[in-house]
Amino acid sequence: MAVIRTDKWIAESQGDPVKVCKYLIKHFPTASAAEIHHHLTMFGMYMSAKQGRELGKKLYAKNVWEIAAKEMELLRSEWNGPSVPIFIFPSDIANKDLMLEFNGKSGLSYTDKLFLFICPTNTETEIRALLTHEYNHVCRLNKYPKREREYTLLDTVILEGLAEMAVEERFGKASTSLWTSLYSDKQLARLWKEFVYPNRNHAKESDVHQEVLYGLGQYPHMAGYTVGYYLVRSFLEGTDFHSEDLLARPSSEIARLS
Repeated sequence: MAVIRTDKWIAESQGDPVKVCKYLIKHFPTASAAEIHHHLTMFGMYMSAKQGRELGKKLYAKNVWEIAAKEMELLRSEWNGPSVPIFIFPSDIANKDLMLEFNGKSGLSYTDKLFLFICPTNTETEIRALLTHEYNHVCRLNKYPKREREYTLLDTVILEGLAEMAVEERFGKASTSLWTSLYSDKQLARLWKEFVYPNRNHAKESDVHQEVLYGLGQYPHMAGYTVGYYLVRSFLEGTDFHSEDLLARPSSEIARLS
């Protein structure tokens, strides 16, 4: 499987996001369409039928599905990755944080599927970079011999670091997320030592994991994400390796040798 023509779902459902999510029930067999939509909105999916109708047409006019399909062929070939369904939906352009911090785009990845939430103003390069990031997650989740539910904070920050380094390698530093430039290397070394390393073994479902990863409460903004990118970049410096060469490497080894 590859890019699913979700534009047809949107058109047939008159943009209604809950009706659209009925098509996803077989991919989330224990959830209802409303529950699936609620879950996906937490990661950037559009909210209303009006948004769906208007934004869906704009994405179709920009050939978003064709762009993603072509890029997916390249990525699967380069990384020898798995074939998974890719679901593309408009993003929630009313979400100010999403628009300001991520320029209206986001994604969500699993071992067996991935989602892209895209804004009509996103460029072709942005779409390709987003897919690169999310499909890198899929490859890591499949190639790293550890179940996702057993992931610790260290596993998650390395997951994010690998994905964003893959974007930099393919499209250059200018195409990476804004959070990659939030801190200097000196500051990142301190974030690693003071915030991420002491909490590295916290489970994925723990509050501390999420707080450090996103920089909530007492923790610096996007602390986990930025440190993950810093660790992977530091590991690769001075080597002939690329991010794809690390997809199966233990997180502890990447951190130790960075």
